[in-house]
Amino acid sequence: MKKSLELKETRSGLVESLEAIKNIADTESRNLNEVEAKDVDSTLSKIDALDVEITRAERMENEMRVAAAVGGATVSTTVDKDKRSYSFQDAMRQAVNGKMEGLVKEMDTEARNETPHQTYRGIAIPHSILNQRAAVTTAASNPTEVQSFTDQLEANLVLASAGANFYTGVADQKFPVVSDIASSWVAEDSGADVAATGATSSITLQPKKLISVVDLSKEAMTQNAGLEAAIRRNMAANIAATWENALLNTADVTGAPESIFLDAGAVSTTVTAPDFIAMESFVLGNNVPLEGSRMAYLFNKEAYTAIRSLLQTTGVAALWNPDTKELNNYFGFFSSNVGAGGVADKAQALFGDFSKVHLAQFGGLDLLYDPYTKSRQGLGTLIATTLVDGDATQNALAFGNLIEA
Repeated sequence: MKKSLELKETRSGLVESLEAIKNIADTESRNLNEVEAKDVDSTLSKIDALDVEITRAERMENEMRVAAAVGGATVSTTVDKDKRSYSFQDAMRQAVNGKMEGLVKEMDTEARNETPHQTYRGIAIPHSILNQRAAVTTAASNPTEVQSFTDQLEANLVLASAGANFYTGVADQKFPVVSDIASSWVAEDSGADVAATGATSSITLQPKKLISVVDLSKEAMTQNAGLEAAIRRNMAANIAATWENALLNTADVTGAPESIFLDAGAVSTTVTAPDFIAMESFVLGNNVPLEGSRMAYLFNKEAYTAIRSLLQTTGVAALWNPDTKELNNYFGFFSSNVGAGGVADKAQALFGDFSKVHLAQFGGLDLLYDPYTKSRQGLGTLIATTLVDGDATQNALAFGNLIEA
């Protein structure tokens, strides 16, 4: 039985033949003739049959991997091996040449079938590739392991480090919020009714387009492990920084996810040890439990500078522990995005339960290479488009912010 990747390659060839027939008819400004119409009908029937085979093959391969994982065995499939050899540089070069082939073409087809609602202008990279580690081979060395794109993306998200939930390759996500539940004592056989309380709502994460642009020369696209790793790493870092700039901004950014920092409870406008304790008291006072939570601080460099000089008890204990990276025994993380858009040189900090934060990256990645705009400078432009969103289920209760006046 053929593997799903082989079947998809056959399907791509059939789609190409349909495109060729259509292009001929369009060029000659006419409808399909009788022979062409029969060829189209026959090809479409073959594609329908292949779609059934592809679905069956994918399910079988998935069941084999699950069974192997349960039994403790390791299944190494041709599909997995092929995907590990996928190169962003190959995709870029083929985008420049305007001709897709090999694994890049197969994965482009997979991405478009996987997320038909997503619009791809360039080469489509499916979610499965973004989650796959790369094995880059050069002429002078053995294969070099390169971290997956989603691993790189998560590693660059300070919100994820603080405890936020991170989802990849998803459709719209809805998270329930249950609040204001109350219990009361009732005497036995009193016949008294218990007042109905509590409310159920939800937040929904939906795709928002984020575009990253980087200038590269054609010469820079020579295959080597160092550049492949750098492209993935820097692209992920840039996407993460732009994403968090919106989530941790002092104002909502147009077209971006709403700011968690802005919607947090306003706790203080000064920067003293009691102000940080007040942030904790604010969250705990809203009955956000410590058990099962992921409490942490986020702060910008001005807040960090102040924190390093503050004492919890005068002359005895420092507020910040540089060995454990803890503030008042809670983990603290620095990010220049905290309070972005606010007054320059002012301290900004956020404290709360980051298990309430949900971050999602939807579908695949759209990779478009523009060789023309900066051609007079000997450069081309790589344009990467991804779909992301983020929010917290209890912004105003589970988080408190400090914005220095």
